[in-house]
Amino acid sequence: MNAWVPLFESVVWVGLILYLIYRFTPQLQALFDAIQERVAAGSSFKAGPVELGSVAFESLEKVAPTDPVEAVQEDDWTKERNGVYRHNYGLFLAHIVESPATPGHDYDIFIYLVRHKSEAFDDVEYAEFFLGSHWGNKVYREEPNNVLMGITTSAAGPFLCICRIMMKDGTEVRMNRYIDFEMVRTLESNGH
Repeated sequence: MNAWVPLFESVVWVGLILYLIYRFTPQLQALFDAIQERVAAGSSFKAGPVELGSVAFESLEKVAPTDPVEAVQEDDWTKERNGVYRHNYGLFLAHIVESPATPGHDYDIFIYLVRHKSEAFDDVEYAEFFLGSHWGNKVYREEPNNVLMGITTSAAGPFLCICRIMMKDGTEVRMNRYIDFEMVRTLESNGH
């Protein structure tokens, strides 16, 4: 009879576990759904030694601006950086992505030009924005509008925007920007 006790204990434990799973299936499913939603939103989930969905931004090297050093020797990096400012006439593409007001809809996206340390576009004739096949391969031409120059659209996922800027002196400036949702994912995972 003593030989049957360990077998009986094992059967009782398995039976208890199966009963608890059966009894709490809706709660367990809700827990798994919540974990899945949290990881999909870019947040992490940690249970013991297991961590899911973490983006290890903490592992990136933190660099801080420093005071300008006198008589800095211009190296290749500085020349290239200054060349980008000159080539672009100080213009750059920026974007903002907002969560949709109604869950399940596409994100609202604002793509626009910014100028380094200025809001003037008086030397810009027009800018053309190209978003690709999901927008019918259409080119959207925009002219300066007070202090804002760009377009707005909606999308469910990231895409590439190509922009051609025609300057009043006849120069064409080309630039592009990958329209991603990383900041939205970060904000949503932090409850914003």
